[in-house]
Amino acid sequence: MTNVADFYTQGAAREWERLEQAPYQHLEFQVTLHFLRKHLPPEGVILDAGGGPGRYALALSREGREVVLCDLAPGNIALAREQFTGEPEAVRARLREAQVADIRALPYADSTYTAVLCLGGPLSHLPDPMDREQAVRELVRVAAPGGLVVLTGIGALAVLRTIIMICPHELVDGSLDTFSNDGNSPGPGGMLWHWFRAAELRELAESAGLTTLEMAGCQGLSTGLEEATNRLAANEEQWQRWLDILLATATEPPVVDMAEHLLYVGRKEGIRE
Repeated sequence: MTNVADFYTQGAAREWERLEQAPYQHLEFQVTLHFLRKHLPPEGVILDAGGGPGRYALALSREGREVVLCDLAPGNIALAREQFTGEPEAVRARLREAQVADIRALPYADSTYTAVLCLGGPLSHLPDPMDREQAVRELVRVAAPGGLVVLTGIGALAVLRTIIMICPHELVDGSLDTFSNDGNSPGPGGMLWHWFRAAELRELAESAGLTTLEMAGCQGLSTGLEEATNRLAANEEQWQRWLDILLATATEPPVVDMAEHLLYVGRKEGIRE
């Protein structure tokens, strides 16, 4: 995991900008926030685990939510703190804590948080299935009974579609030799990444004690259509209509499985206090 921490420390600014660089990339952020707003309880503290440089933590804090942020990369945490410094005092105060931590061994007490988030790619940085299981158990452990747990995995089918567009040589150079067996293959930064199918992500969550509420495909029907999506965004009326369609279809099983980012929403067993 040292390589992962170094990769994101060196690229903290890149990670901060990733969700804003174009309308297509922004879809991940917009769709995720839509489902968070739909399911988050009205009160309580949210843990944003593996939250990178704090894009979601800041957005939620601006909406009046109290948030704790942790991430494996010191550079991400430093940038998150910097981003909060320019905010009004009320927003800054809602970030209760920001610290370096590994999602496989969270430094928090059992049943602490009303909601626990693990968004983007943290679970895809765990190619060992035992590590993924441990991480999800930890995320569930620190959630309060009846609490919300929201996970994201990078989609395997979307990765395969991307390969034929930008790096078809990987089809024959051995890069995908393990892909069909365990869902792992080399990815950005030269690291081994894990790519999820929807059923796998759901099984991983449910095996840790979660009850599934909903799954969604963050890029939805736009998956793989980056240029067309960005062109469409230039027309405000067409763009808004397309966003409505994306949100209306985001939870359909084929759409979920084909998306670049698969969003899982679940609830921990028990009665919320």
